[in-house]
Amino acid sequence: VLHLVASKKLFGSLLRNHAVHTNTWKTIFVDQTLDHFSFSRIPQTFRQKILINTDNWDPNTGAIFFYTGNEGSIELFAENTGFPFDIAPHFKAAVVFAEHRFYGDSMPFGNESFSDWTKTQYLTVDQAMADFVDNIKWLKENYLEQARETPVITFGGSYGGMLAAWMRIRYPNMVRGAIAASAPVWMFPGMAGDNPSGPYKIITRVFHDAGENCPVQVQKSWDLILSMGSTKDGRQKLQQFFHICNPLTGMDDVYKLYNWLLEMYFDMAMVNYPYPTSFLADLPAWPVKEFCNRASAGNDTVAAVAAGTQVYSNYTGKSHCLDLDSDPAGGLGMEAWEFQACMELILPISSDPTVDMFPEDKFDFKKYVAECEKRWNTTARPYWLKYSLGGVDGFDYYSASNIVFTNGKLDPWAAGGVDIQTRPICQLDCPNIVIADGAHHLDLRSANPADPQSVLDARSEEVNAISRWISKDQSIRVDL
Repeated sequence: VLHLVASKKLFGSLLRNHAVHTNTWKTIFVDQTLDHFSFSRIPQTFRQKILINTDNWDPNTGAIFFYTGNEGSIELFAENTGFPFDIAPHFKAAVVFAEHRFYGDSMPFGNESFSDWTKTQYLTVDQAMADFVDNIKWLKENYLEQARETPVITFGGSYGGMLAAWMRIRYPNMVRGAIAASAPVWMFPGMAGDNPSGPYKIITRVFHDAGENCPVQVQKSWDLILSMGSTKDGRQKLQQFFHICNPLTGMDDVYKLYNWLLEMYFDMAMVNYPYPTSFLADLPAWPVKEFCNRASAGNDTVAAVAAGTQVYSNYTGKSHCLDLDSDPAGGLGMEAWEFQACMELILPISSDPTVDMFPEDKFDFKKYVAECEKRWNTTARPYWLKYSLGGVDGFDYYSASNIVFTNGKLDPWAAGGVDIQTRPICQLDCPNIVIADGAHHLDLRSANPADPQSVLDARSEEVNAISRWISKDQSIRVDL
């Protein structure tokens, strides 16, 4: 899942019924090369975590489903990405989740991994993809029996979806095809999806659809919160309304609440799933609708909005209070992601109260880059991905093939996904699927009885694409 930094930032049964099982795996650590792009007599290495499930693996006819890990501990994504496990029996596939360097337990320098630029210089997209190439090579040569010719399909959601697609583009000799869910691959500066106000417009539409007056309430609350925060009595009320752990002693604390709310709204829209989940927080089905129901009750706007936020901060009632120093996105690796979002994964995001429910915040590209370079003592490369992997003018994936791109209409990051394009986006077999009732990479989650038809249709197309790629027969379709 991408996190907003700029706010401070037989298949019919299988695909429709929730399988009563828990995704299981064996945890393995491999020695990974620190720098894949230089020569050294004795290359420096670190321990990288990989999760492997071979319950359905057949060395004669099977496949390797390889999840390209993104910005967090790899278990978080394995626990919330059931689709590869669901379809593994049909494809006789081994399922592999590889942790991204500098996240989870795959820290090249342990607790010192972010201490200075001599360490963080190794945190790049190119190095991470080279790790995955080494992982695939190791799996085929050392771990899986008779797997040298086994086709590899990459899976990924959000940043992981970018990596899944980029692996197919950069290393087509290693990857037969890719499922790239909710991947805003064209949202970087200078690309076709460089539309800074897009994500907040989508969030506002989602909240409006959940309750016509809901965005009005949220928009009114911003100035009211700042006004209340300007007095001691007002800050005490804010602490009571939002159940904040520590007293708000001044405007700095009020702005902590302000920024927490900005991120909370973004995250809630991302995980606006049709059934209860605990991906970023313990949430009910359709949490945005539940928020809007609560936020529309009563005459006090701030109190009503605060009641709505309890859906995200304490839906289960197990939390005693709201810690404003906590991250609304829970277990994601924010220090590493802040570095990446500063150096090469810059995603311009702006808000405009004339078209959305958020306070005005215009993205200043030059200021952002300057602050990032000062923060990390490193020179940023904001245009590198555009030229190295595709996106010049937004239309140069034409040489690519065998990538499924999916975007949910309820997902803020769809603003930078390929659903913005109306013309062919690659040379061959790149289905571009828009999921009408989908939030952030809903199609990668396990099958659930509450899944809307639009996500069932998307998964059907994904299964058909995988079947074509594995068999190299473009005419194949699987009857779902």
